[in-house]
Amino acid sequence: MSSIVSGVSSAARSMRKRGMLVWGIIILLIWLACSLGFAALMVQTGADFLSGFVFGQTIGFIFFLLGLILFLIGFFAELKASRFNRRDIAQANALHHRLVEFAQTPRQVMYSVPDDVSVSGARIIEIERHFDQQTEGAITGAMETSMRMFATSFGASSSSTYATGDDTARSFGTSVSTTSGSLSGTTIANLSLSQTTRANLMGDALFAVFEVDGNDTYRVVSMSAPGVRDWMAEMITAVSEYYGGQATHSGGVVAAWVPTLTQNYGPQDVSYATDRLKALAARPYEDRDEVLLSGTTIGRNAMIATHMRIGEAAPLELLPAAFPSALGAALGTASAGAVGAAVAAHAIGPAETR
Repeated sequence: MSSIVSGVSSAARSMRKRGMLVWGIIILLIWLACSLGFAALMVQTGADFLSGFVFGQTIGFIFFLLGLILFLIGFFAELKASRFNRRDIAQANALHHRLVEFAQTPRQVMYSVPDDVSVSGARIIEIERHFDQQTEGAITGAMETSMRMFATSFGASSSSTYATGDDTARSFGTSVSTTSGSLSGTTIANLSLSQTTRANLMGDALFAVFEVDGNDTYRVVSMSAPGVRDWMAEMITAVSEYYGGQATHSGGVVAAWVPTLTQNYGPQDVSYATDRLKALAARPYEDRDEVLLSGTTIGRNAMIATHMRIGEAAPLELLPAAFPSALGAALGTASAGAVGAAVAAHAIGPAETR
């Protein structure tokens, strides 16, 4: 099976110490050349070559030791980077193939959680929609600066010459100089701020109150579809960062799946569910269809809805609450399998990728 990634990741490259490796080789070569040259000179004086070579180490041993240390540091860093990169590639391939399988999971699986609370026979009594808001702004303007500088300088010098009794001349001189100055300026800034707030008319969150059995109420909320997709994208990105982010092959593979997974499993019925509920609320109470609610409780008689069914219609998907656990299980299995197949070592984690 061909690999979907190749080359050396940024994290693996950061583990290398190529400079130490190169300098270690250079110093060892210089040491060897100097030692052989010194031994050759000793031969010309009648000494034995081996004796001359050994004698030369009384001076050159420090260079040999320095070169050897640098070489070993660089060499073992290369081995560490190579092992890490092999594990990273194996894990990236396993993650990719597992995500391919994960992407085939039916959508309805993500919208059903075993611990969900279900409420049947609910009738709508209040419904509101809240649109996502996006604000864009800009600061424009101009800045004008004027500077003034003033400086003064004063200098004076004097000298005198006189003759001594032995027909020699002596000369004395003094010099005094004073310089002073000042710098002042004024800056004027004219700035203007403009902003525009727009509502995403396809990004409405749901808030509704239902009456159950004629004597109890249930409050139901749901995030907007764009908000849920952003939440999913942040979750997948966090998983990618756990594997090292874009610095590793594994992190890059996971991050590349953000658009596909959010498109496959993001909710598509939030706005439609709100429209249906508003239509029900406009009917007389006794003509309103009963609603089956399912979701996670967030307080007394309050829930975040994962899905709902109006009358006998198909379920409306609102929040893929099972997505985090399903994604975690899929990637956890892929990580364990990849590392076991690549090397008998522990899986790549945050401490090792830093």
